[in-house]
Amino acid sequence: MIIGVKEAMGNVFDKEGNELRTPVAFHPGEFLLEEVEERGLKKTDFAKSIGLLPGNLSELFKGKHHINARIAVKIEAALGISAEYWIGLQTTYDLIIARELQQV
Repeated sequence: MIIGVKEAMGNVFDKEGNELRTPVAFHPGEFLLEEVEERGLKKTDFAKSIGLLPGNLSELFKGKHHINARIAVKIEAALGISAEYWIGLQTTYDLIIARELQQV
């Protein structure tokens, strides 16, 4: 299931259709895990195809590692989902977290 960057932000709308920003942040690793599982890919094989050790891929799925440009390009090659999509999800996640930290 491919989700758009706007959906990843957790945006909701009020009765008048005005966008309300919610502080829900979903790490792109969660979406990547869902994509891998929906395609029935073996995680160890997928890790190898994008040049990661299985443990590092697991950390990415858990949100402990970020998707950088190098990994995004490898995911694009393996899954056919643009690198820009993955970078967009990561950037959106990073901005939500930064804004949450600024409010503390």
